Amino acid sequence: MGDDIDEGYEIIMSSTSSQSCTTWATIQGTLIEPREKETKEQIIAKIDALYESGVPFFTKNAIRALSDQLKTKTTSGDKIITKDLTGASIEWKVKIGKPIKLIYGDDLPENRKECAYSEAGVGYTSKPSLKQSLDWYGVQDTAYEPLSLTYRIRQLDPNSKTGETIPDDLEDTKDREAVAKDFQEKSQAWEESETYQRFKSILSSEVSDHNINKIVGLACGSLALPNNENATNQTALLVTVRSWLKDRNQNTDISCYIQDPMNTSVDKEVLADIGFEMIDDPRGWLEVDERSVVLSVAPNVPVKEIIADIARPAVVIWNRVGDEDTQSTDPDTARVRKMMTGYKLHEFGDGERWSDVVIYTRESKVAPIPREDGTFQD
Repeated sequence: MGDDIDEGYEIIMSSTSSQSCTTWATIQGTLIEPREKETKEQIIAKIDALYESGVPFFTKNAIRALSDQLKTKTTSGDKIITKDLTGASIEWKVKIGKPIKLIYGDDLPENRKECAYSEAGVGYTSKPSLKQSLDWYGVQDTAYEPLSLTYRIRQLDPNSKTGETIPDDLEDTKDREAVAKDFQEKSQAWEESETYQRFKSILSSEVSDHNINKIVGLACGSLALPNNENATNQTALLVTVRSWLKDRNQNTDISCYIQDPMNTSVDKEVLADIGFEMIDDPRGWLEVDERSVVLSVAPNVPVKEIIADIARPAVVIWNRVGDEDTQSTDPDTARVRKMMTGYKLHEFGDGERWSDVVIYTRESKVAPIPREDGTFQD
């Protein structure tokens, strides 16, 4: 897809959904202390061994450390340091504002776009994707690093003399009044459905005694962008959880968060009106704990693997976990399946609206005790 004028090798990818298409670059890091060269087969064997030994691929400490550096290292050329699964240090060069040329479609002059690295974020690579990357890109210094730096790529404004970029094409974004009206109408239809009553019944019968004071929605989609049916369904369900908890907990504060890179300023306003705070990645992961209800449906990041490493929420609502490893952006893996042995599965009973999404309630009312590294002992 891309022809890179920047030095070094970049993985250029396009993230597409029914709502938008965004281009991202995941840059390559470099080992600070080079290690003995390994073959692809040796790396795969070591990844499997680390995984089977219980080494967490994702921890809150590692995510927080990278996020903290991204807040202060914002000048092109700054260096960020992470540690991979083996304990080796990886150096990443900050490239915010640095130009990059991309080719969209055929290599023709009209398809060559002058772009730039825009805002930086955290990239998450699942265990299956770490292994798959060896086939796609060969052996890299980051072979054992589940966390990486990613950048949104934006086209440079040809009329700007200071390197300004063109904002995402959001001309179809609805205004606040229209979004709020649409959400209210669809929420009312949801509350009149049998699935709504069944969902509330599951909460009341399965987690009424669980200590829950937080709701976290991950990759729910934007209410303000076109084709927002899934976003509306998921947000309405989270509002139902909030209402149920407020009725149950009376005066206890309920923290409610939604994290999705597609969210807009309109989303922020509408979500605030219904009691939710729109937050930026990676704060959502840091908020998830054993007192949380977590929802994430068909995300473009390995939500299941991350959650399995960092927390045991009271309730998780996501796509059904299968009996075998899957190759997807949010794979079912052995560690995810192990986590699910501590949960009870409940069907929505509404395949049209929720497809293969199910509800998992933690069977233990007593919250698991975390290890020192932040992960939870099953």
